[in-house]
Amino acid sequence: MGNELDSTAPHLATTLSLGSVLILGGGLAGMAAAWRLCADGYGVTLLERRPYLGGRAYSFVDRDTGAQIDNGQHVFMRCCTAYTDFIHAVGTMGLMYEQSALRVEVRNPDGRSGVLSAAPLPAPLHLVPSFLRYPHISWRDKLRAVPALLRIQRERDHQRPELTEMSFEEWLRANGQSDRAIANFWDLTVVPTLNDASRDVSASMAFMMFKTSLLSGRHSADIGFARASLSEVMGDAVEARLREQGVTLLLGYTAERIGVTDGAVDGVTVTRGETLRADWYVSALPPYALTPLLDAELQASPAFAPAATHDYAPIVNVHVWYDREVTDIEWVAFVDSPLQYVFNRTRIANLDGPGQYLTISLSAAWEYWPKPKAEIQALFLAELARAFPRAKEAVVKNFAIVKEQRATFRVPPNAPANRLTAITPLRNLILAGDWTDTGWPATMESAVRSGNAAAAAVVTKGALS
Repeated sequence: MGNELDSTAPHLATTLSLGSVLILGGGLAGMAAAWRLCADGYGVTLLERRPYLGGRAYSFVDRDTGAQIDNGQHVFMRCCTAYTDFIHAVGTMGLMYEQSALRVEVRNPDGRSGVLSAAPLPAPLHLVPSFLRYPHISWRDKLRAVPALLRIQRERDHQRPELTEMSFEEWLRANGQSDRAIANFWDLTVVPTLNDASRDVSASMAFMMFKTSLLSGRHSADIGFARASLSEVMGDAVEARLREQGVTLLLGYTAERIGVTDGAVDGVTVTRGETLRADWYVSALPPYALTPLLDAELQASPAFAPAATHDYAPIVNVHVWYDREVTDIEWVAFVDSPLQYVFNRTRIANLDGPGQYLTISLSAAWEYWPKPKAEIQALFLAELARAFPRAKEAVVKNFAIVKEQRATFRVPPNAPANRLTAITPLRNLILAGDWTDTGWPATMESAVRSGNAAAAAVVTKGALS
């Protein structure tokens, strides 16, 4: 976990040094922007309302169990180059696991298993051998899926209106895909990457995701995840490195108002009513946190009003501690079951036995968001016992649920043009955040790309001013 707010921190200065940047928000976007701007020689101050960095990728000590758990099972792919470059630069890539070649085991609750993997062939042929053996859809579905995948790969403009205005499910059905193929093949990728089912995402964004990951190269979809806690890999590690580089971190402070005079930000009022001033300002806040800081006229202006139109999708993570080992998997995907992805944290993080710690990652978790803990517990313990028979005899030592209501912004068909660019009409305010116009869905990659773009915009505008 990040450091607690230091009660001995100096009183906030009212003016920062020349060539200074104030960054609002300590998630991945804010951290990436701070990293780049510090390297470029700017005096950087980063303000975060919580007493630690990390944004929506963090660890905490669960009050009921006393265990340190991640708020969610965050996964990346090899095509997420901005994110992995950042982790390499921070120095924690050694705490990550990254596949040497794509391999995803997919089971149903009755134990039937198949593997989707990359063969040593050029894309998209690398997927064909395992796909032909994949047991969870019919041969007819496979023969219809292959030309659909080729159409996606060959699409030159996935942002054309025809694709932005229809759902991916509509496109799939128009291209011969059955209900079972959509549920057991297409949504196996769509749901965890876009945090929505195919019926609720635009064909445009689904095309982008498939083209960039599965279809662009043999290794582009290789999967990686943290073996240590998320805070150890990201928030705490970045905090330590930024402090080493002289970045001022104001943790536990909340931005309350962005002041504007003559078309430029003239200061940010923070907790305790103090005003912090800089030459440049980068908002790495989510849109629902940014817009209330602006005056009513700016909130309603075409430059900022679209940010308030974002809708969000929830993610729920279920954590189960057994008194013994119930499965030898490292991680596995499920079809025909409420279980989506199950991760063996004992094995992944090399934890001591004899018990076993499993996490269940549930994307597009609309069904489970309103359910009480007891109901979720009963459902998923039964499903785990069905999927892993040894769990029937095991004792559940602890059980925890983490719900993120606004885990990711949604990318539906006919979505409003609400992904703002980094450049704003306020000449010294730059935007960052996964929700900005990066071309990527709501991922860690999009967040880091946005932070990099914001830093580049500060440098470019500064050189021109």
